[in-house]
Amino acid sequence: MTELAKEAFASCNYRLAVEMYERSLKQKAPSFEVLVGYGDSLAKCGRIRESIGVYARCLSVGSVPPERLKHLANALLDELSGAATTATSFRRKIETSFACPVCEGTLCQPVTTNCGHTYCKNCVELGKSCRVCWQKIAAVSETNVLVQRLVEKWWPREAEASRARHEGDTLMKEGHLGQALERYNLAVHLGECWFSRFSNLLAVILNN
Repeated sequence: MTELAKEAFASCNYRLAVEMYERSLKQKAPSFEVLVGYGDSLAKCGRIRESIGVYARCLSVGSVPPERLKHLANALLDELSGAATTATSFRRKIETSFACPVCEGTLCQPVTTNCGHTYCKNCVELGKSCRVCWQKIAAVSETNVLVQRLVEKWWPREAEASRARHEGDTLMKEGHLGQALERYNLAVHLGECWFSRFSNLLAVILNN
């Protein structure tokens, strides 16, 4: 099955390659080469978020040399250089690939689930269904260093905003409303419009 997937990839039939790799992964434990091939095929199909999750799984099997990420890099560049979109929409399309499926903000302490999708560490919940593929989340990885570095390098302002927002969430749960408000205010100042967070905070304040 893996050889057929490689042949499909070589002939530029990337969708078929994805299907073949998925079948192979269901039949046996994933190897480094199979995971990389699967990630490459997803990237070629434009399924960047999913490919990032697969590359992250590669790290649990072995180190990923930078040159093995060329298909992911090219896919990101393709997203940026599409002919019919503006510079703003380029950025937004790429940002969505690094957005948490739960809070929809820039990934903060990203972790990858057993189904290969990536969430903020504070957003993912074991036993719940994945927001992307609806499989049950049975396990999550340690912080995905690769994704974290990409986010911090390409979107430092958004990464700081997301971090401030998550810190605000934690402070609010602990009852530190004033400090939570300060962190939310910083998040908004840096570019994250989390009005629902402020609404929740104001509701707590008004009820106390």
